[in-house]
Amino acid sequence: MNGQIKKYIYIIGTIGIVFLLGSIFVRILPYLILLGLVTYGVMKIVGFAKGKKQQKDSNRVDFNNKNHSDIDSTDEYTSGEVIDVDYEEIDKDK
Repeated sequence: MNGQIKKYIYIIGTIGIVFLLGSIFVRILPYLILLGLVTYGVMKIVGFAKGKKQQKDSNRVDFNNKNHSDIDSTDEYTSGEVIDVDYEEIDKDK
């Protein structure tokens, strides 16, 4: 009979612990949701501020590059030696 009593005590204890943890989780859940929403809002605001600052800085850099674009215009988009190619007509007979 001792084996049966231990078995029922373990089952009741397990159910009690699950119920206790579930009730604690339900009580904490609104605070976790609120914390998540506040964190999301703060991250969005910080990201927006960083984006505005980066956009402002890139506009400043673009303005500075526009002043010097006449001098460096040929070097901006070449990555190596420039080869000049002359084209000739193939059919000179006709």
